Amino acid sequence: MLYAGSAYCMNYRYPLSQSDAGSSVTSYRKEALRNDTLLKDGTKKREKQDFLQEAQKPCKALGLPDSVDMMGVYRSPYISLQQNLKGQVPGLYIQEPSGEPGTQQAMFLRGTSVPLFSKVDAMSTQPAVYVNGVPIIENRAYSYSIKNNDVNPLGTATNLLAGLHLANIESIEVIKDPYELAKLGPLAANGAIWIVTRDGYRGGPNVTVDASLTASMASNGDVRMTNANDERNFRAGFYPEGTDLDRYLPAYLKDRTDPMFFGVPGWAEDYYNTPQLQYNVNASVAGGKGIANYLFAIGTATNEGMADNTDYSKYNIDFYLNMMPVKGLTVSTILQATKASRSRNNTLRDRYAEMEYFPSLSTPLPPTQSGSGTYLSYLDDSKDDNDNIALNGSLALNYLWRALRAGVSVKFDYETDVRNAFWPTTVIESMNFTSNYSAYNRRFIGDFYLGYDIDFTKGHKLSFDLKGAMEEDRFHYNYTRGYDGNDDMHKSTSGGGYKVTNFLDQEVLHFMNSSLNVGYRWRDYLSAGVMFRYDGVTSVHPNHKWLFTPAANLNWNLKHSLMENISWISDLALFGSWARIGRYLPSDRYGMGPQSTSENIGWSGSWISGSYNQYATATRPYTFGWIGFGVEWPYADKAEWGIRSKWLKNRLSADVSFYSNRDKNLLVKLPVAHEYGYDGQYKQGMEITNRGVELSLAGVLVNQPNDGWQWSVAANFAFNHNELSSLPDGLQQAETDGRLLKVGEAVDRFYVLENNGIYQSDAEVPVKDGRKMTVNGVELKAGDPKWVDKNGDNKITDEDKVLKGHSLPKYTGGFSTQLKFKRFDLGASFFFAAGHSAMNYRAYQQYDFATLDRGDNLAGAKEIFFWQSGNVPMDYPRYNVLSGVHPYRADQDLYLEKVSYLKLRSVTLGYSVPTAKHSVYVYVSGNNLFTVTNFSGDDPELVDFDGYYRGYGMGIPRSVTLGVRCSF
Repeated sequence: MLYAGSAYCMNYRYPLSQSDAGSSVTSYRKEALRNDTLLKDGTKKREKQDFLQEAQKPCKALGLPDSVDMMGVYRSPYISLQQNLKGQVPGLYIQEPSGEPGTQQAMFLRGTSVPLFSKVDAMSTQPAVYVNGVPIIENRAYSYSIKNNDVNPLGTATNLLAGLHLANIESIEVIKDPYELAKLGPLAANGAIWIVTRDGYRGGPNVTVDASLTASMASNGDVRMTNANDERNFRAGFYPEGTDLDRYLPAYLKDRTDPMFFGVPGWAEDYYNTPQLQYNVNASVAGGKGIANYLFAIGTATNEGMADNTDYSKYNIDFYLNMMPVKGLTVSTILQATKASRSRNNTLRDRYAEMEYFPSLSTPLPPTQSGSGTYLSYLDDSKDDNDNIALNGSLALNYLWRALRAGVSVKFDYETDVRNAFWPTTVIESMNFTSNYSAYNRRFIGDFYLGYDIDFTKGHKLSFDLKGAMEEDRFHYNYTRGYDGNDDMHKSTSGGGYKVTNFLDQEVLHFMNSSLNVGYRWRDYLSAGVMFRYDGVTSVHPNHKWLFTPAANLNWNLKHSLMENISWISDLALFGSWARIGRYLPSDRYGMGPQSTSENIGWSGSWISGSYNQYATATRPYTFGWIGFGVEWPYADKAEWGIRSKWLKNRLSADVSFYSNRDKNLLVKLPVAHEYGYDGQYKQGMEITNRGVELSLAGVLVNQPNDGWQWSVAANFAFNHNELSSLPDGLQQAETDGRLLKVGEAVDRFYVLENNGIYQSDAEVPVKDGRKMTVNGVELKAGDPKWVDKNGDNKITDEDKVLKGHSLPKYTGGFSTQLKFKRFDLGASFFFAAGHSAMNYRAYQQYDFATLDRGDNLAGAKEIFFWQSGNVPMDYPRYNVLSGVHPYRADQDLYLEKVSYLKLRSVTLGYSVPTAKHSVYVYVSGNNLFTVTNFSGDDPELVDFDGYYRGYGMGIPRSVTLGVRCSF
């Protein structure tokens, strides 16, 4: 007899490749592919029952170094997937530049595959996330390309992975093996996060309920507020003795009798809103029998920010149904829905970036409670609604008959993104602003597989799997913004007499793939596989739509084949795999040939949307850059090899792997002569290599079941080396977007002048051929910086810049320990990152006041937390700010700091309540408890994707969680 769920498990883990010969799947998964044969071969009744119990579960994590501790996820107050993966898996680095709830967070798996010049680049190197085999769709690059600043994308700027129903997830696996990634195809070129949810029958009616309450508070302790008197005293030290200070100070620093700026500071009482309470409640019910089973789950959660009245809330509904209408045929249905809302910050920078309008930045918000309170009262008339709805699921039919297996499925993911913003005349110099954004992202996939196994004598087996899929991704948006309406009563562009600009566009991408996988297995001794795959996509040039990508792997179990009699070795296996995987381009504009985008045919500071294949000479210069014909597939050659081992009756395990990822044929914008009329040309031929080693250790150090004691520990460590291997046209280096790409160097390095202090007198300034050293034609004098003249021409120029530091860590890892005594358990987890640096851009903004006070860009915006001391170093040299050499320019290593850190992630105490029929577990957990670092900023995690610490990242709060989990 067959049971619904057995084939379902198969379709979850490898939806288009079912044999898994040579892969690291557990044995029951492989047997699930052949369960019809298994249940007729005379096995004992007890063995059949054990098999069915396993086969009816969704495929769980492999139990290998790449799987995630789900109990830690269930007890965590963190709301996003990224937050819950920190320190869990070797080689996966999570970047959380802000503790503001619901904001976007980056994941880097085994380094970066592109230079991180913009947020589009950061998006292009994210691993794909699959939920029950459905790849979650993310926003496209245009969401950052419509506006002049990529501070935020268009729309809600919400982290879509924060909407996942974490309480209903059964397993999370990080897939790094090249052979397994090749099965998933180009979407997984940067790696994959494979998520399987709870589903269906579990041995009888099953009801689960869990709830938690979390109190959070600021992690940076007491806030040291300042006022205009403190700022005036700070600036006084930068001017030569005897200078008339009031001549150079802005107006708000001159009148010491002004109570708004020189009064007692008190803004923090309204800005920081801690402690905060947040909750998480979930429930599910499952039932049915073997031929039909279901699960229904609901949940809601909130996440509160530590400042600026920010918060995030979500509601989840999941439904799963499995049926077996006829013998051997399983029908499985999944539906998952999420509704999320986010209250965003009120920073000036984010508002100006949305408006693309800069009022006078000469006067900041006042630091007193009455002054800042007046501004906050004006914001009461504003509006900033951010809502997301996501719906995804699948319908799968799987058929098993002896050694034959087949299946078809349809998968979909649909996400809406709606933002409505309005700011009144009281906060924008007598002009109001409104914008409305409505967008959807839609992914639809149809796929099939057909497989057959051949068993030979003496344990030899061959497996053949043919698969194919078609996919359509559609990204559509309608964005309208309006200025200078009739009054503040109309908060939408649909009325009010606004001067309206409308943006309407969409991208439609089509993908197709087919593959043949051949697997070989010889008992438990040896397994191997080879795959041949073709991928087609519409985002490259029509002449290069198809890419052939082979893959192969080999596993040799030394324990079973050579060391069967060595009792202290429980398991020992060698493994290796290689694959070529295509890479999708971040936008279809690269495959369309010549196009134009220019700000010179519109009003100053506003882009004009691109038009494909139009007269290129009509609108030069091209702000985006020239794109020629013939753009081909970029691709990655990935290799991994290593050893997995278990010792002393499985009490200890040690796993080590080495990898090499070579991303080839990448696009890069190279500088061209100004006479061409555009600022760069996109060319293919860049190659980036990431090599590294990963180590995982785990062990049960104490195991005394009679006394109720058990102590286990686990640790993981990863090292990554990134290198630019080649540039187009044989170039050895190229400067683009203010960064230097140099063959043989990492692509995440900072390009800066080296600073060696200050010239104390004019006599110290170097002289060559009777002339003093100059900076852009201006002679250096006493009080100016000592910048290193690298090329010895006695002139400080960009040619004297050097590559220093790394924006991404070279070393990452985590450590956890768990102590159990009878019904009590006590656990703690740490994670660390080391070997990277941060550019303290916030320090630059404070020290370069003489320049920024006169500017009209986002760097000159002074937020309310401008009036806060303690996270900007005070030991920088005091240069003469009146100098013409621009002493506090941003591109120097004066602001470059080491940012290595170690964090105590969590400490949890739990207790299993003794009950006759039910399972009840209560726990209390402390999170983000302390950080060890030499970084001068608030938190070493609050660094942006490009390695710049801008001070805008809201603190990640400390929290205490009390929770309970029940099942019956």
